[in-house]
Amino acid sequence: MTAPHGPPGPTDAELVARVLAADREAFATVYDRYGTRLYDFAYSMLRHREDAADAVADSFVTFAERLTQLREPDRLRPWLYAIVRSECLRRLKARKRVAFGDEEQLVEMADDTISPEESAEQAALQKLVWDASAGLADRDRALLDLHLRQGLEGAELGEAMGVSASNAYVMLSRLRTQVDRSLGALLIARLGRNACEDLDAVLADWDGGFSPLIRKRVARHVDRCDVCSERRKRIVSPWALLAAVPLFTAPLTLRDRVLDNTQLVAHHVGPGGSGGAGGGATTSAGGLRWGARRVTMAAAALVVLAILATVMLWPGPDATEPLQATPSTPATNLPGSPAATLSPAPATAGTTAVTPSPSATPTPTPTPTPTPSPSGSATQLPGSLSVSTRSIDLGQRSSQATVALTNTGDLPVGYRVTPQASWLSVSPAEGNLGGGRRTDLVVRADRSQVREGTSTGSFLITWDRGSITVQVSLVEERAPEVSRPSVPRNPSCSVPVTVQVTDESRIADVSLNWSGAGGAGKVPMMLSASGWTATIRITVGGWYTLQATATDARGNAASGPMLRVYLYPCPG
Repeated sequence: MTAPHGPPGPTDAELVARVLAADREAFATVYDRYGTRLYDFAYSMLRHREDAADAVADSFVTFAERLTQLREPDRLRPWLYAIVRSECLRRLKARKRVAFGDEEQLVEMADDTISPEESAEQAALQKLVWDASAGLADRDRALLDLHLRQGLEGAELGEAMGVSASNAYVMLSRLRTQVDRSLGALLIARLGRNACEDLDAVLADWDGGFSPLIRKRVARHVDRCDVCSERRKRIVSPWALLAAVPLFTAPLTLRDRVLDNTQLVAHHVGPGGSGGAGGGATTSAGGLRWGARRVTMAAAALVVLAILATVMLWPGPDATEPLQATPSTPATNLPGSPAATLSPAPATAGTTAVTPSPSATPTPTPTPTPTPSPSGSATQLPGSLSVSTRSIDLGQRSSQATVALTNTGDLPVGYRVTPQASWLSVSPAEGNLGGGRRTDLVVRADRSQVREGTSTGSFLITWDRGSITVQVSLVEERAPEVSRPSVPRNPSCSVPVTVQVTDESRIADVSLNWSGAGGAGKVPMMLSASGWTATIRITVGGWYTLQATATDARGNAASGPMLRVYLYPCPG
C-alpha cells in the first residue's frame, strides 16, 4: 500500500514549482496523484462521504493558499496528509459525536483465491474491526490509517502527524498493542462465544455494541482463559484486517470541484526552487486564490501610479516648462500597460535642454517572473521500501508465496527480514537495494509446525528509516487418524468392536462399516474408556470385513485400515 515517492511524470518538487507559477495543469496533476488517497484518509476519520469530500476540497484550497510555506517541496505528500488531518480534526471537534450512516459500508473486495463463503466471512470481519476502530481516539485513528492504509512510515508519518519520526514509531507501537488487544477481544466475542461457556456467561447481557466496558471485560477474560487465548492466536489479526480494508473511491465530481473552485496566481520562485520565507518568494496580497480579473486590475493600477510618478518627478530646466507625451518609446513593460512615455519638449532657441540622468528617472523597473525549471542536480530521495502486499493468505494448500520489495527512493538502502513466527521463513533474509530497484522475497510456511485450523503470523522488514509488517495466514486441515478395528479372540454372536481415533479437533462422529457372509451394515460407535466401540450381532458365521470411519468437528473425515476376521454365529 505504500505510495511511491517518485511516481511517473514530474517529481513532487517540480509540481510545487509549477503550481507556484500558476500552472493549472500541474495543480490538476497533484490532485490526480493524491486526491483519491486523501479522500480515503478523510473518510476513515469522518466516516461520512459528503464530509470527506468537503474536507478534501477545503484542504486543496488551503494547499493553494499556503504552498509558499512548504520549505521542502519534495515533502509534498506528508504535508498534504497533515493538511487533511488538521481539517478533519477541525470538523470532528465541531460535532457533538461522530455519526455513521447506514449507507457507509465497506466496499467488497474481489479475491479469486477464496470461496464466496470465505469472502463473505472476511468482509464481515473487516466491517467488524472497521466499525470498532471508530471507538479509538481521533488521533489514534488518524495514525492507524496513515500507516496501515496510506503507507506512511518513518519521517513521513511523523510529519503528517506533527511529531518526530521517533515519536511516531513509539505511538505506532503502543497503538498496535491496543488494537490487537481491544479489537481482538471483539473478534473473540463475535467468533468464540460458542466454544467457551465462561465467555458466553460474560456476554450474557451483550447487545452486540462496542463499548469500552465490553472490550475490557472480554480482554480480561481472554487473558485468563486457555481456550480463548489459544483462539486469539489463531484468528486473523485485527491489524491485518484493517490493513486489508479497500480504498474508498473519491466521487468523480470532487475533481472538478477542486479544480474549478481553486484559483492560482503566479509566485516568484527563488533560486532554491521553493517559495516561502527565506526562499525568495514574493506573493500578492490576496494569496494564491486571487483571480485573473484582480490581477489585471492590480497591474493597471500600477501603470497609472507609474505614469503619475513620472510626471511629478521628471526634472527639467524650468519648473514651468511644458511636458508633452511622445508615444515613441514604451515607459514600462508591465503586462497590459499602454506603450507611452513622457519626455521633455524640444528646447527652444536660447535655452539649454537638460537631459535627465538615469539616477533621477523614477521609471519603474519590473521584476520578471522566471519560469521554474527542474534543477540540473535534483535532490536525491533517501532509500525507502514498499511491498506489493501487506497481507498474504496461503489458504489450505499453499506453503509458499512471493512478495515484491521495492526501493522507492533514489539512494541504496539495506534491509533485514525477521520472521515473527517459528513456522515462517523468508529469503533472502537481508540485502541491499539500489534506488528504484526491486527484489522478490520468498515466504515459506512449515505446515508441520502449525496446529489444525487458522494460523496467523508475520514477518518484519526493517531499514534505517522505517519498517513494514507483512501478515501471513493459512488454514491447516488434518483428517483424524483411525486405527484398525480389534475384536476378542474367537468372536461370536454379539461381537464387540473397538477402534482408536485421534485428532487435534473435536471428534464429531465415528461409525463402523461391516460386510460378510451375513450381509452388510453400518453402526455408530460410542466413546468409552477403551476407545470408540460398537457391537454387531452375527447370525451367519463366516468371513467379515470391518472398517471404521471418523469425522472431526471441522468436517475432515478418514477411514482406518480394514480388518478381515472369521466371526462365529450365535448358538442355536
